[in-house]
Amino acid sequence: MNEKNENTEHLMTSDENTLGEQLEIPATSHPDQLKENLDDIVSGNENLIIDSSNETNLNKEVEALAAGTNIGVDLNQSINDRTSIDGLTDSHDAPIPKEPEVEPQEEAPLISENLSQQLENERSKVERALEAISSPSLPPRDNDVGSFTPVPTKSSSPPVPSRNTNVQVSLDQPQLPPRQKLNAETLHLKAPHSSAVPVRPLTNTFGNSSSPAPPILPPRRIEDPLDLAAQKELLASTFKRNMLFYKNKDNSVKNDLDENMLILRENFQKISTDRLSEEDSSFWRKTVNDYQQTLLNDSESLHVQLARGIPSIYRLIVWQLVSYAKSKSFELIYETYLTQDAPFDVQKFEDQLKVIDTISSTNVKSIINVLKAYLLFDSECEFSIDMVYIVNMVLAVCKKETDAFGLFVRLMQVYDLRSLFLPSAPVINVLCYKFDRLVEESYPKVYNHMVKEGIRSSMFLPSFFTTLFQKYSSIEIQPRIGDIIFLEGLDSIMRIPAKLLCEAQDQLLKMSFEELLEFLKVGLLDAYIKKETDTESDPLSLNNCIDQLIQDAMTEVQIFPKTMKKFASEYEEIHRLDNEREEQYKSITEKNLHLQKHVRKLENDYTSLNREHVTIANELVKNRLKIESVLNENNGYKLKILDLKKTLDTEKKKQVSIVYVPNDLKKDLDETIKKNAQVMDENLKLQDKISELERMAEAISTASKNGVLFEYSNPKNHSLGAGWSGFKKVFK
Repeated sequence: MNEKNENTEHLMTSDENTLGEQLEIPATSHPDQLKENLDDIVSGNENLIIDSSNETNLNKEVEALAAGTNIGVDLNQSINDRTSIDGLTDSHDAPIPKEPEVEPQEEAPLISENLSQQLENERSKVERALEAISSPSLPPRDNDVGSFTPVPTKSSSPPVPSRNTNVQVSLDQPQLPPRQKLNAETLHLKAPHSSAVPVRPLTNTFGNSSSPAPPILPPRRIEDPLDLAAQKELLASTFKRNMLFYKNKDNSVKNDLDENMLILRENFQKISTDRLSEEDSSFWRKTVNDYQQTLLNDSESLHVQLARGIPSIYRLIVWQLVSYAKSKSFELIYETYLTQDAPFDVQKFEDQLKVIDTISSTNVKSIINVLKAYLLFDSECEFSIDMVYIVNMVLAVCKKETDAFGLFVRLMQVYDLRSLFLPSAPVINVLCYKFDRLVEESYPKVYNHMVKEGIRSSMFLPSFFTTLFQKYSSIEIQPRIGDIIFLEGLDSIMRIPAKLLCEAQDQLLKMSFEELLEFLKVGLLDAYIKKETDTESDPLSLNNCIDQLIQDAMTEVQIFPKTMKKFASEYEEIHRLDNEREEQYKSITEKNLHLQKHVRKLENDYTSLNREHVTIANELVKNRLKIESVLNENNGYKLKILDLKKTLDTEKKKQVSIVYVPNDLKKDLDETIKKNAQVMDENLKLQDKISELERMAEAISTASKNGVLFEYSNPKNHSLGAGWSGFKKVFK
């Protein structure tokens, strides 16, 4: 009893192996009502009932319960009990689940004495009710009768009395609130009047740790049926991609496409269906009128009809409807680019087309025009001879070149065939990897043998994708491949080579590397034709054989969009490091080229500097030689100077010894010089006198010539003049 008292004083929690989600169930004031509530919980009822004889007492009890205690019922345990009791005939015979042991929780805040007394009364009532409840053993489950082991009961108790459902509720009892359904949004119910008394948040009872209860889950999003179908079927996946392409266009383009779709449907109603069966005619009429509805409701029939092939009278309309290829803008674009020069040699290309057997001579000019217009329209795409087979397939269905141009543009742009003809062509590697994984899962023996011999699909399969198998098909079979591409996409044609590998499995397992590679490149289809028919030269039998191949491939080889996305993700993950290394290699290569240029520049600079250095070094050597020669000459001159100095000193010494005059002679010489100076003064005086006498002589001669008598004006000096005339003659 003490243990029961302790258990009833706390919240009941679920087992550690179940989730920690709980329901708060307020206590009731009547034992009978408690029994009814417990019966409802055990029988899996999804509603909780709160009953009371008095509304006031109910509010008080709820407040006390919110403040002091909570009763938790584990949702998973209730569900398990419900599944165990489903086999009982009477819901009242259901056993009451055993109370799980609960861990003590923190004490609640103090409450008033009246509320505590009421709570104690309720606890005693709960104890008495639990003692009266029996726990009979559960019956065996329907699906596991042999392994059923009866659960021992805790004690022998009388059976629970059946509930009298006919007893009406008394008028004085208050009306019970409506039951709440147990769902993701009501897993954590709160007691009424929770704003008046603070309630402790629910805790998670895993182990001994307590953590906040998980948040309320948002309601599940109702997925679009088309999205669900797109994960399972290529038909829906391709249609969804085309729908996204349509929705991403602006309103003007949408209006144009809608108008042309209506025109196509009107033209479809005018087509005569005499050649078709009533079943096929009604099916395709329904499909053209509402393709999406047929796709969602009758996709299996659509896949079967696609495997047989779209009827030729409906083929163009179905292609244009599915791919949104009917637009007035294509006519303007085509006429514009048709007047410009082709980006390839037209004459050479025309000669190549005439050699190809599967191309009719009447389609050569149209193929050139369509390819010229598209390559001018999409300048990034490279010209390839494999494009010819795709254009030829489209022209086999279209009467107008503009329609063929529109379908070809949609194939390249929307169905991503242009990625096959880009310079790097990254999609081919992805497609080959998808095919390898498809063969690995579908035909492991063939795959293991190919891996053992070192064969990968990238060695023989790229041309299959770039030509869409048109290279190996007759002009009657080529549109069948177009049906598959337009309705299921590029991944769908993997079924054909996969089916060929399956049929040639016995032969492939016996071949070595070289023989196997040559067989995969050339002889795979021929081996299938030879196996199916003996008349290889009959075109009709060949067409029937390939037609049967396509039907078998479409029905036997399973390809799912989700699987293809998984394979693509695997390829990206596998090659992510390779791509990173390749990018790193490219960056290192660019840096290396830059450094090489820098090194070349440095080498050129070094070469020029080296030349200048050599020149300067040569000049330096020459200058040093000149300096040496100049130093030698200088030394020679110095020696000569020394010799000359010596000679000069010797000469000076000799001259000094010769010119030496005694002192007495020097005195005489000075006296002589003085006397000479005196004589010179006297000479000057005499010279003056001579000049005077000459003037007199001239005057006398002049007078004598004139016959005049000369008269001397200075008689005082006459004798002196007469005396110096003779002296003058002496000096003359």
